[in-house]
Amino acid sequence: MSKISLIIQREYTTRVRKRAFLVISILGPLLFAGIMFAPMLIANSKNENQRVVVVDETKTLCNVLQSNSTVHFDYNYCSIDITAVKKIFADSGHVSVLYIPRVEQIIQVELYSKNDPGDDVVSAIEYQLNNVLERAKMQAENLDQSTIDKVKSNVRVNDIVGNKLSNSSYNAVLGYACSFLIYIFILLYSVQVMRGVMEEKTSRIVEIIISSVRPFQLMMGKVIGVGLVGLTQFLIWVILCFGAFQVGSAYFQSQQINPKNAAIEQTIKSGMPVQSNNTVTAKTEHASATTVGALDNMDNMLRATNWILVIGGFLFYFLCGYILYSALFAAVGSAVDQDTETQQFMLPVTAPLILSIIIMQSIITNPHSSVAVWFSIIPFTSPIAMMARIPFGVPAWQLGLSMAVLVASIFGTVWLAGRIYRVGLLMYGKKVTYRELGKWLFYK
Repeated sequence: MSKISLIIQREYTTRVRKRAFLVISILGPLLFAGIMFAPMLIANSKNENQRVVVVDETKTLCNVLQSNSTVHFDYNYCSIDITAVKKIFADSGHVSVLYIPRVEQIIQVELYSKNDPGDDVVSAIEYQLNNVLERAKMQAENLDQSTIDKVKSNVRVNDIVGNKLSNSSYNAVLGYACSFLIYIFILLYSVQVMRGVMEEKTSRIVEIIISSVRPFQLMMGKVIGVGLVGLTQFLIWVILCFGAFQVGSAYFQSQQINPKNAAIEQTIKSGMPVQSNNTVTAKTEHASATTVGALDNMDNMLRATNWILVIGGFLFYFLCGYILYSALFAAVGSAVDQDTETQQFMLPVTAPLILSIIIMQSIITNPHSSVAVWFSIIPFTSPIAMMARIPFGVPAWQLGLSMAVLVASIFGTVWLAGRIYRVGLLMYGKKVTYRELGKWLFYK
């Protein structure tokens, strides 16, 4: 076995066996799953029913607003003075008083509560009031609901790219997620390379190691070994995230066909709230149904995604971007003796990564702009910029040029980093400057 292979094996096994690696590998996908499904669970959970006492001075809305799973309307105090009703329920935490003033045109009502009832309650009341007042105005204009339904339009734009149905919002989320993961992995594992070099240098272990291997072999073995750790963790995340999505999707699909959720299922199919004799589907229920239905759309988009291109591009840009930056981080680690000394060298190295994250929002908004194209070709920004563009579709020549420039830059960067690494590894007790680093490049 070659010396580089031995170093790779050592770096890989020592890091994979650490408890922190196992914890992050397991908790990472769970965190992503929680971020994805927590809002859906909250939307589908039953909220505590809020009692709303109605005081209507117009005498037209009593017994009109209908109770649902969010709000229970109480009309027993409908004709009583608002001041007296407010005193009665002043200390009730789960009771609100809805006051409808006597005005020619109702544009504002008041909801009095001891505790904030929450946006769900307020939205449910607004939703019903708007529907009731809208129907009343139509009747006043001698218009019936059927006439309004005939003239209403609901136009949907299907985004067809290359004879295939696409979804810009989905592509933006996918591109952002891939780019952000590459940013995190490159920064996380490149810093591990730097700290590993610094630990071996300050403990003087490196003096023993380089008696058997060349400095360049040591640097490349460390870079590749830590990179394989990152690749292993990424594959674990992919498997666990896929499993979590399948379990969560199956759960919400089962909720959709549950007889208790028949109204939600009908809402998903028709796109309109379902009304029955005794209940009106509230805005919050409609939003919950939309969330459940979004899983179907997401599943279709996942199946239509060119995962060979996305995953292949991710692996290429992660590995190449990691090798590019980890070589620079290894050079920084070899040039300093303490963590405090790394700050002056870290900013120039990490600046392109930070700039890529800042500009990524603009790239996602307009993935084919000149800024997006150039950032996806420049080697120090291409790992993040190109992955933000790939879900939207990238011309083959731009993708090929970006990869070729990145690979060529790796050879040059690794060579330069190796020149600094071989000198700085045995340099102790001297504060290094940029001018000193420049001299190291030409040492023989």
